[in-house]
Amino acid sequence: MSAGGIRKPIQIDEFKTAIGEMSSDELVKIRNEIKNSIRHLERSNSRLEKYIAKIEGQPKESSEADSSDELGSVEDGDLQLYQESLRENLTVLNNYNERIEALDQENLYRSSHRGDHSTTTPNSSVPASNNGSEGIYL
Repeated sequence: MSAGGIRKPIQIDEFKTAIGEMSSDELVKIRNEIKNSIRHLERSNSRLEKYIAKIEGQPKESSEADSSDELGSVEDGDLQLYQESLRENLTVLNNYNERIEALDQENLYRSSHRGDHSTTTPNSSVPASNNGSEGIYL
């Protein structure tokens, strides 16, 4: 893959501008995609926390059914990788939560301006850099 083919997440201001130009149905779809991603990341973080706790000798209690084989294969050398992965996931979760909040604000804006047919949003001063049929990359 060439460097030109790498897609990077858009910044929150660009996201706010992009969602201001989308239909309500598209906003619902994006919200569902983000919520699904959040669920996956939270599940991944839960596993990472268990692996870290096991390596550090502090088994974490769980209501989730864990595979003992899975935890048994955790090695001490993996601690740094798990900690870094957990930190990165927390950053991504924060970004997703910002997007959920932006979607909430957009829905609030739309519901308070139903009679106003203007397409201007509070964040319209930020140029949209990802227009077209490709959609936005979360």
